[in-house]
Order: sequence, then C-alpha cells, then structure tokens
Amino acid sequence: MKNLIKRYINLNPFIVFSPFLLLFIIIVIKFNSNQWGGDEARYYGFAKNILMGFYSPAAPNINLWNGPGYPLFLVPFVWLEVPIIIIKIANAVLQYLSIVLLFLAIKKYTSRQIALIFSLFWASYYISYQEIFLIMTEPLTSFLSALIVYLIACNIRPDSSKWRYTLSLGLVIGFLTLTKIIFGYVLLSLIIIYSISNLIYKNNINNNRSISVVLIALLLNGPYLLYTYNLTGKIFYWGNSGGNSLYWMSTPIEGEFGEWNNPTFTINCGHDLKIPCNAHQFSVHHKEEIDKITSLPIIDQDDAYKKIAIDNIINNPLKYVRNIISNVSRLLFGIPNSYFYQREQTIWRIIPNSIILTFFIFSLIITLANRRFIPSEIYLVVGITMFYLLFSSLVSAYPRQFYVVVPLLLFWFAFIFDKAFKFRLKFIK
Repeated sequence: MKNLIKRYINLNPFIVFSPFLLLFIIIVIKFNSNQWGGDEARYYGFAKNILMGFYSPAAPNINLWNGPGYPLFLVPFVWLEVPIIIIKIANAVLQYLSIVLLFLAIKKYTSRQIALIFSLFWASYYISYQEIFLIMTEPLTSFLSALIVYLIACNIRPDSSKWRYTLSLGLVIGFLTLTKIIFGYVLLSLIIIYSISNLIYKNNINNNRSISVVLIALLLNGPYLLYTYNLTGKIFYWGNSGGNSLYWMSTPIEGEFGEWNNPTFTINCGHDLKIPCNAHQFSVHHKEEIDKITSLPIIDQDDAYKKIAIDNIINNPLKYVRNIISNVSRLLFGIPNSYFYQREQTIWRIIPNSIILTFFIFSLIITLANRRFIPSEIYLVVGITMFYLLFSSLVSAYPRQFYVVVPLLLFWFAFIFDKAFKFRLKFIK
C-alpha cells in the first residue's frame, strides 16, 4: 500500500490531481440551477452585448459595472448557445487546472513534496468551491492567478530566449485586469514602484523585465480604456462600481461595518429563512441619500457616491480605519456584517484562512529579513498580491475576493517555507 501511494504521488500531476476534477464536476451537477443567481445574468448579458458589437449601452444608460474579461471568456459559449451547465463544467476544469499549474510552478523552486503539500492545500480549499457551480468570475480568476505564477516560474533566467514568457505573462496579467478591474490600480502602482526603483538601481535587468510585463498588461487594457474614455470622458476608467463600494465602506454610522449593499438594502435577505431581513436598519440611515443618487445618470451616480464617501472619510477618519479592519476580517472570515445574525458557515472559513494568515505573517517576516536575497520574480508575485489586498481592503470586500489570489500567496509561502526550513516527512533517527 505504501509503495502504491508513493507511485501515485510520483505520477504526472494531471493524473495526481484528477480526483479533484471529478469532485468539481460532481459539485457542478449537484448544485446546478436553471435560475440565475448572484451576478450570473449580468455577465451573460455582457457576453451577448459583445456578440452584438458593443459592451455597454450608450449614454445615459452606461453600464461598466465590471470589466469585459469574463464576458469575453463566455462569448464562445453564448455564440454556440451551449447549455448553461457546460459553462459551469468549464469552471470545474479551470479550477482543476489552477491546482496543476500551481504545483508545476512551485516544483520549479522546491521539492516535489513541498509542491504537493501546498497544491493539495489549494485543491482542498473548500471556500473556493462555492462559485464553481455559478457563472461567476472566481474560477477563471483563480486559474489566471495560478497561470501567472507558472509563467513567472518559467521566466526565471533573464536571457533573451525567455521573451515569450515575458509577453505571455504580460498578456495574462492584462486579461486578469480586464476580469477583475481592481488590478488596474495594482498595475498603475507597480509602474510607479518600478520606475522609482529604476532611478535608484539604474539599468537593472530584472526591473526592466518587470516593467515590460506591466506595460504589456496595460497595453492589453488600452482598447478597453479608450472605449470607456469615449463613453465617459474619464482616463484610466475601468468601471463604475468603485464609487458605490467606497460609499458603503466609508459609512460613519456606528454599528455598521462597511460591507456592500444594494439600493434596496436586501443583499443579505432571503438567504436563510431563519434570519430576518435587515433592510429596514440600512434604510433608516441611507434611503434618502441613495434615492437621490439613483435618480442620476449611472456615471454621475459613481461620482456622487465617491463625493459622499470622501466626505465621510475626511470627517470620520477613525471610523473608516475601523471599517478597514472589519473589511480585512471579512476578506478572510466573512465577518462582521451589519445588523446580521452570525451563521455557523463562518467557522468553516476560519479554519483554512487562519492557516493562511499564519503563513502570511511568517513569510512576510522572513521576506523582509532576507530582502536582499529574494529573487525579483518573487517580489513581482508579492507586489501584485500586496497591492491587490491593499486596494481590496479600502473598498467593500468579501471572501470570494480574497481566495482568488490564494494561488499567488501559496507560491510565495512555498518558496519561503523551502528556504527557511529543511523539510522532511519523517523524523530523523
């Protein structure tokens, strides 16, 4: 039995992790529904728009709530008019491939044992299972995160033969940005950081390669940014959802923790019949304000939300800081939520994400202590992840916005773990 397990572990990773593909397909079949849930209808509608030759309706009904990355992914399925369950099975395949790619990336830096352990952690990360059976961006985003670390691992040597990996990496990060528009601000931040670094360390080949990657990613976003500029007159405008999210995040009301809600305040209503709807509590403080804003054209709504949010932050900075702390907790554990009873599902988030939080603190300390000896490509992974988490913590966020970068984190953790410890499966006699 022992030899059989050893042989199985040493097989091709596509075979080793194939049971998880089967598990994901079973989850899709079991929980598949013929009714739209969450944001499914919006993504599918955007894909239909693309097939008709446009993305957003014209003014004044402009809709740029999310980027075009996931709708572009959906276009072939919509064009072929395949059953909806096929798209969800594609999600299962993407989630499975993210495991394989993460394993292959880690294995280029560590032993097969460490690569297997960290990849199995991601494979068993059941928090990520909840969107597999929905037409949502998370399985695609997780796949792109794993593909990024794989391409970074393939791009270790800074020689000219690796240009294709640099190009591929830039294109993948660019598509990730079109899928999760918050990465647009990550790219702009990285350009600033690398430009400053280049002034200090002139002609640094690693810096130049990283800048090339970020520029390629921005260039891929160029057509979309030109499109949004023509619609709105705003530069670097990836979407109109940021103002609304910042509005909720900046709430100065005591007893509210900054989580997002919709204009009818029913985002947390109807999920559990045992928990009463909390719309009335939100309505008392926000209805008059939101009714005024929603009477405006959509792009003007975004500006109005941002104006109120900035005023709230300036007038109540400590409350905003407290909301950020609550937001970080929501990213990891899904709590706290305003006027909302706690549910036992929260316990299941605490278990794996406490492990990740522990590794995060440990890896950060080791990275800072050995900052001169950390390869530049690891810094690129850390930079993308850190800026993403920073910007995510400043606006309303949820666990599904955290777990999509878990492959990036696990790649970093595995590298640090391998360098900090001599790992063995057995005790030394």
